[in-house]
Amino acid sequence: MKLKELTINNFMPYKGEQKIVFPQHETQNVMLLFGDNMRGKTSFLNAIRWGFYGNAVGRHLREIPRTNLVNMDAAAMGDWSLSIGLKFSNDGNEYELRRQINKKLHVSSPKNDSDFEEHIGLQVNGEIVPGDTVVNEINQVIPEEISRFFLFDGELLQEYENLLIENSEQGEKIKEHIEQALGVPALVHGRDELAILLKDARRIQAKDAKKNKELSTYAEQQRQLEIKLTSYEKDLRDQIAQKNDVQNQIDLIDDELKNTEAVQRKKILLEGLKGEREVTERNLVDLADQKRQLLKTAWKDVLHTSALPILSQLKEERSNLQQAMKNSAILEEKIKNLSKILDFPTCTTCHQDIPTSQLALIRTDYETFKAQAELSVINLEDLTKLTDKIDKLGQIQSADEGSRVHDTIKKEMKQQVQLIRIETQLEELHEEIREYDTDHIMRQREKRDRLTGLKSRLSQEIEQIKQKIEKNENEQGHIATLISKNKGAQGQKSTVRVNLYQELEQVFAKGIDKLRDSLRERVQQHASNAFAELTTEKTYSGLEINHNYGLSIIDHENRVLKERSAGAEQVVALSLIDGLNRTARKSGPIVMDTPLGRLDPKHRSNVLGYLPKMAEQVVLLVHEGEIDPKQDMVNFAHRIGARYQIVRISATESRIEKV
Repeated sequence: MKLKELTINNFMPYKGEQKIVFPQHETQNVMLLFGDNMRGKTSFLNAIRWGFYGNAVGRHLREIPRTNLVNMDAAAMGDWSLSIGLKFSNDGNEYELRRQINKKLHVSSPKNDSDFEEHIGLQVNGEIVPGDTVVNEINQVIPEEISRFFLFDGELLQEYENLLIENSEQGEKIKEHIEQALGVPALVHGRDELAILLKDARRIQAKDAKKNKELSTYAEQQRQLEIKLTSYEKDLRDQIAQKNDVQNQIDLIDDELKNTEAVQRKKILLEGLKGEREVTERNLVDLADQKRQLLKTAWKDVLHTSALPILSQLKEERSNLQQAMKNSAILEEKIKNLSKILDFPTCTTCHQDIPTSQLALIRTDYETFKAQAELSVINLEDLTKLTDKIDKLGQIQSADEGSRVHDTIKKEMKQQVQLIRIETQLEELHEEIREYDTDHIMRQREKRDRLTGLKSRLSQEIEQIKQKIEKNENEQGHIATLISKNKGAQGQKSTVRVNLYQELEQVFAKGIDKLRDSLRERVQQHASNAFAELTTEKTYSGLEINHNYGLSIIDHENRVLKERSAGAEQVVALSLIDGLNRTARKSGPIVMDTPLGRLDPKHRSNVLGYLPKMAEQVVLLVHEGEIDPKQDMVNFAHRIGARYQIVRISATESRIEKV
């Protein structure tokens, strides 16, 4: 299938009618649409999607309301009409599709989708297709379930990273889309239909068995199991519905929070600064208390300098006095000993009399010492007074209060400067977020956290119910087998049907597994071939696929590469897209929004060289930061068939002009 022409009228930023012609040349099959962010690249993608399928999607693949699709300026002027025209070809047939909406006559200002009426028309080779077969005719050419793989943006590429995460909910959803594109649901629906038929057959078999005394017990067990199964299935539906509702709430909050990410960051910064302010204010109070305490004893620091020499002198005097007292005591001891010798002139060692000549010398020493003792009389009161003075002056001790007061004042000044800085930042942030309800934003964040917890609990409960259902169905199958083996049940229509449906269900189950294995192998092969041309690292041996269709890089020694860069993730995602397109039941033109955002120059060169080979038609919606018109164009200039530029008219209007 090839796109030939797109006509846009009042769709999102595209006011009025605008026409784009797609390249038809076999080799010059690339169209470039340049546009800055927020100018309408994604809206262009949605215009094609809405034209084919009547829905445009925003974040989380949620449908955009019709009131948001109509150009704001046109709506303000009272023009609520919107239309998309698509001309395309397929298998030699020419198609012309037109889809439009208008507000209903009795509605003055539409508020919801029901305020519009939609018209769709399709011509094939000039013949009008009946209205009730238009959707079927479109899906014959390009089924909606595979549109995900030819109409996709940069965000979608990032989603494919989830395929590598085991038991990833997002990965499971993407896997479902992939298998829809590859045709797996045809067999899955067949198996599900057989499961319904099998359930009915077992019910009838149980009724028949109830008439047989030997089998009545089995029949009652089967009836009880069926009642439980019905209850489990209802619980499962309720839990899934509740989980989907919770997910929708999370998605809505995510959209709201995404639009206020800058405000959230500033609010978090604001709360952090408030905390800093509280700490700073407490520090200032503590420093003021410290300063007051230091000032109470700061007088000691002043007197200490003056008192120190006096105290030193008094201590020296006391030391001298104490030494004198010690000397006096020694002198008194000598006098006492000499006095004993003079009174009893006998040697204490040999008990002989001391000669008169020696006694004369001893007497002289005695008189000398006694004279010295009389001259060195010490008053104990003087020592007591000195000690008292020393004790009093010793109380004037400095803990370096002056220096500590100085340090405290310096710390106070720093904290005051810090407080002024914080107050200034707080004032600026308050002004920046003044128009936003930041408390509501933070409440939404808290609500999202609660909802995420609830969603996790619901997921666990759903898994538990599924396990109960599986166990119940196994038990029903076992009882049905026991009934079938009974002679009284053999040959009955209900038993024949049960046996037939069980065998067919097994055939379909094996067929699904075999088909999945075959498809994964083909996707892996095609993706590996693409990866070999896209990557700049030529030593890799290829890609390996998992049950989710996630692709891992295999190195030259057949080991899985554990860590991958953002650029490598994007190259792998592009390889997967190529593998899916080549394996899918139908293929279409690739319209890719922002495909090169995370690639280095070398990988960008490889990707641009390979993209034209991925489909008969490739439309790249890019900004100049992704493709340098002077350097990157060289890589595939010969493949370019058309170039357009999105020109900004105003914040709510853009025009597409051919370059």
